[in-house]
Amino acid sequence: MQKQNKQKTLLVTVTGLLIVLVSPAQANAPLMSQKQIAFHLALENPKKYAQNAIKAYNWDKSQYVCLCQLWGKESAWNYKADNPTSSAYGIAQMLGEKAKHPKKQIDNGLRYIEHRYGDPCTAWKKWQRQRWY
Repeated sequence: MQKQNKQKTLLVTVTGLLIVLVSPAQANAPLMSQKQIAFHLALENPKKYAQNAIKAYNWDKSQYVCLCQLWGKESAWNYKADNPTSSAYGIAQMLGEKAKHPKKQIDNGLRYIEHRYGDPCTAWKKWQRQRWY
């Protein structure tokens, strides 16, 4: 928790929930953009961010379940996961991944899955056969 004087912002993060309290002068101003909220959510709770992000692909809940299994095996949803035998890094364990923030890793991983496999369940089936995707 970070406290500042009454004219400043108070930020509190609690298990993936971001609460922002502002001074009365700031009450009518937009607090955070959707992009900023997504950035914080991905850091606090990458699975929740991914669950929201797959909606843009029109994938249903079964696809989210497959994604959780896939990335659970790949990285245990650790955005700092580093494969010592390849250049794979991050949540999606993409080869040559340079992004350090989980939001970018998840966005990149979802785009890769859509491009390469069409959906997470197809990628998960591939992983089950060969232990990589």
